[in-house]
This record gives sequence, structure tokens and C-alpha cells, in this order.
Amino acid sequence: MNGTITFRDEFTINQLSEGICELKDALGKWDEVTVDIGEAKTVDIAAIQMLVAARKECEKTGRKLVLKMSDTAKKFLSCTGVEL
Repeated sequence: MNGTITFRDEFTINQLSEGICELKDALGKWDEVTVDIGEAKTVDIAAIQMLVAARKECEKTGRKLVLKMSDTAKKFLSCTGVEL
């Protein structure tokens, strides 16, 4: 089964408390989880760290994490050197 978690406008530390719970639930339920930050205009390193941790968890458990990113998020990742 697949599921999607969507963050609009902002993907920052301000959304993480809710986002972490939602992501943990999704990773427990679904074999493939899509995190959609395609409409995010603001992204910060704390949110990216959550995605890195989620990716590692997926690798351990055999699940798949799919990312849909905005150009802003792609540029931010490029600047930080993080590959997801």
C-alpha cells in the first residue's frame, strides 16, 4: 500500500512536530510513502534532516520513500550537499 504526506508553502522546523508523527504513522502502515513538498516555497535544514532520517529508516525496514520536491527544495539540497 502507498500513501502521501503533503507539505504546502513551508517545510520547516515549524511543521516538524506534526510532520514527524504523520511520517512515523505512514512508515508503519505503508510500504511506499511519498513526501510531497512540491509546493513548498520555504525549506530548512531541520526538515531535510527529518527526510534523511526517514530515508535511513526505510532502508532498514525495506520500505520506499519517494520525494516530490519544488525547485526551491532542490536548490536548497544542492547548496547543502544533501542527496536524497
